[in-house]
Amino acid sequence: MSALVQRVRRTIERHQLCPPGSRVVVGLSGGSDSVALLLVLRELSHHGGFTVVGAAHLNHQLRETAGRDEAFCRELGDRLGIRVLIEGIDVLRYARALGLSIEDAARRNRYEFLSRSADALGADTIAVGHTQDDQAETFLLKVARGAGLTGLAGIFPRRGQVVRPLIEASRADLQSWLRAAGETWVADESNDDLGIARNRIRHVVLPELDRAAGGSTRGALARAAALAREDAQWLDELATQHFESLVTAGSEGVEIDAAGAQRVPVVLRRRLLLRAMRQVGAQEIGLEHVETGMAILAGTCGGADIPGARMELRRGKLVLRQQKVSK
Repeated sequence: MSALVQRVRRTIERHQLCPPGSRVVVGLSGGSDSVALLLVLRELSHHGGFTVVGAAHLNHQLRETAGRDEAFCRELGDRLGIRVLIEGIDVLRYARALGLSIEDAARRNRYEFLSRSADALGADTIAVGHTQDDQAETFLLKVARGAGLTGLAGIFPRRGQVVRPLIEASRADLQSWLRAAGETWVADESNDDLGIARNRIRHVVLPELDRAAGGSTRGALARAAALAREDAQWLDELATQHFESLVTAGSEGVEIDAAGAQRVPVVLRRRLLLRAMRQVGAQEIGLEHVETGMAILAGTCGGADIPGARMELRRGKLVLRQQKVSK
């Protein structure tokens, strides 16, 4: 077993990503990360007690080479004897219909498709190919946007049934491992588009940061994200205790005891508000929306609309209720 495969195995064990008996479907784009993920999990499945039941490829129909990628994934599955479910969707039309960015529309459709594929294959776990590089890029993007600890935590090894076994492996190591094994992959040329913020981080910011630091910074940035994640999870646990004692489901939505919430430390109060907003269906919640809620709790603001919800102070309660988003 190679050093890379052993590293991925340790990640799986450390975060309990594929417990014995798990049935795993792999998100397969055809790029180096997802191809390595499929091959590594296939090898580890012989030792780890889990089963790779298939792979799933979504053709976003955004590039002329999308058909090439689909054919590559189909041929790879045939060669490995692994079932590959394939669907196509017009992501551009979907994005325009809902007023979403292409990236957001593609992500939504991809995870919905992966969930359907898991159901079709009888899988309880969905593995996707995010790497240490993706973690570092996400961390820098969140820093640039002024995120708090939860944002800086970046990409979680597990979110529900979605797991990321490669999150502690670098893309360079994965590609070297593939080359040594005589495996190929397809390149997504949109990854070179510097008009996309993540690509500018990848191709411009990170190389400059590496030069300034005298070596690769991806591992250090990923470790910073992991430390932020641990701190954020602890704070979330504390906030949950306050949520259970201060928040109730009322006839008009969710109600927060304003006086009690004011006695909660600020860092936990923000988390309490964020959870309440999500519970009533608020969307695209930003720091400005949470700070508005803080002002209402303090009595300096009577009420406000946020995307998907309304907040008002009534008889000592901050009442949050869902409302339709105006298009």
